[in-house]
Amino acid sequence: MIIKLYDIEDEIAVTGEVEPSRIFDGEETIAFLAPIQYDVTVTKFGTDVRITGSVKGTLSLICDRCLEQFPYPVDGPLDMGLLPKEEMPQDHELELQGDEMNLDYYEGDEIDLDPLVCEEVVLNIPIKALCGEACKGICPVCGQNLNKEDCGCDKSGGSVLGEKLKLLSKRI
Repeated sequence: MIIKLYDIEDEIAVTGEVEPSRIFDGEETIAFLAPIQYDVTVTKFGTDVRITGSVKGTLSLICDRCLEQFPYPVDGPLDMGLLPKEEMPQDHELELQGDEMNLDYYEGDEIDLDPLVCEEVVLNIPIKALCGEACKGICPVCGQNLNKEDCGCDKSGGSVLGEKLKLLSKRI
């Protein structure tokens, strides 16, 4: 959704949804199960803009332990400041401080909310995606998903990779 800054006196409330395919065209690493919904307030202070509110969406992630796909709900706050692009520092090696982490720049007299909303959802993706805290993962011997059933493999001998690492460490 495009927000025209000249239409805002002080602030406006905006509710909507973003179809992720519009932003992540052809991006196969992120699968969205439904459009991203947002409910935000856009506040203008002269040329500075603040966007606050909430963002909700559901992603389809692959568990890092068992390699099964699972739905991952994202429901988080959006709090971002926007400044005119002319105020962007020209220093290429600038160290960001606290409040600058939620700062972006806009050009012209319009702001497109859709990329900002999608970015917030992507920033909420966990580094280690787990289908559940109790996920047992896969058997290192046969590859069976241990959440579905126990495979009965003898795991005392270790995996093939483990054996190769032991041989490599003996050489060093």
